[in-house]
Amino acid sequence: MPMSEARALITSQGGSLSCKATTDPRLRECTGAMPFPKASSGFDVLISSVRDTAAVIVLTGNLSEGTIQDWARVFTRELGTPNHKSDYRASESWQWIRKGQMLRLIRHKANGKVEGAITLTDGPLLDALGPPPAQTPRPKKERPD
Repeated sequence: MPMSEARALITSQGGSLSCKATTDPRLRECTGAMPFPKASSGFDVLISSVRDTAAVIVLTGNLSEGTIQDWARVFTRELGTPNHKSDYRASESWQWIRKGQMLRLIRHKANGKVEGAITLTDGPLLDALGPPPAQTPRPKKERPD
């Protein structure tokens, strides 16, 4: 998804997003928030973009167990059987990979609260990124003797 679409989607929901450059000129880190009725304080948003396209999108918020279980059922119905991991106490995750794209749903329990996270990853976009560009060494300044 182009970053312009991601920003428009977030702001149309009453959220905000701000981006900053990274040491690699091809990448940007964007953080923000957006309201979500089933999350007590809305969602925190993190987007890593590659060449102005969202490569990784992470939404996190405090959710009910029921909401997370409902999402797991819907995603399973739509995407098929997930790779599912659970320690039955603190965390549980479901992961679907289709056509190089990954959707991961995570439930984490701590201090009586349930945090949910959804991560969307565009594998082909990240794979095409390749290694970071070689940095040209800075010329050393000569010191007078």
